[in-house]
Amino acid sequence: MTTNYPPTLALQGCYWGSVNRWECDENDHLNVRFYAHKMNQALQIFLLQQNLVPESAPDAALRRIQVQHIRFLREARIAAPLRVDCGISGCREDALDVLQIMVNNVTEEPVAAFLTTIDTTGWGPHLEAEAPVPETAAPRGLDPQAPYHMPASQEAAAALGFHVVGRGIIGHDECDATGLLLPHHYIGRVSDGMPNLWAFLNEATDLEARQNGDLGGAALEYRLRIHTPLRSGHVFAHMSGVRSLGNKTQNMAHVVIDETTGRCAATAEAVGVAMDLNSRKAVPISPERRRRLEALLLR
Repeated sequence: MTTNYPPTLALQGCYWGSVNRWECDENDHLNVRFYAHKMNQALQIFLLQQNLVPESAPDAALRRIQVQHIRFLREARIAAPLRVDCGISGCREDALDVLQIMVNNVTEEPVAAFLTTIDTTGWGPHLEAEAPVPETAAPRGLDPQAPYHMPASQEAAAALGFHVVGRGIIGHDECDATGLLLPHHYIGRVSDGMPNLWAFLNEATDLEARQNGDLGGAALEYRLRIHTPLRSGHVFAHMSGVRSLGNKTQNMAHVVIDETTGRCAATAEAVGVAMDLNSRKAVPISPERRRRLEALLLR
């Protein structure tokens, strides 16, 4: 089956799977960590097919991920059949950009799109770029060219108004054969901390609606940067804050600190919305909630 991509964009099917019940979160749809897990499997397969990584070490490609820009386009509910198509969207002297589009394998509607930048230092000859990315995959609410300042430490992040909303220790089962945290677990660990952030940011009526299962949240766009990878056994802290507000959208910022080394392991920006879980639609930010959020914007 083929999808109606622009005719100049050559993509190939690399992954087939579906949404398992245990991959769904409190919103009853595929959790962001499993979007990333499926996409990164497709990435590995694609780079193997291009003979860019050895068959003996397919996870070598994952250790070279620098940035992933993500668009979540549609909900993926339980048992949805999924396919991920991949292609090369750009090449530079020391980097390769890979486009990955997840589609519903029945409707052919795009579900999510990743633009992944791979460090290709030392890989030798570079492949030619195929084509520009389609509009549905291009950055929208997050400008990849905008300057971004990484907090140098946990103290520096706190001074900007970030709050600790997650902390844990990296398990061996979350890591590759070399002991480095697999990329999909960065967005997964951030996702785990979000209820703590909502508890801090939301007013009482929104908290009650979340507890009753009437209100949830969804990410629309995400940009993950991996700086100094976390390792098995390392303690981390996840710090978050609100950068800006729209009518319905909230631009969030996240910092993952490796408390074992004191270094910044990863940073992320996200555009999210509150979602009515009955209508499955985004809801505007109420005046009361907006006043609370504006008082807590990052400095």
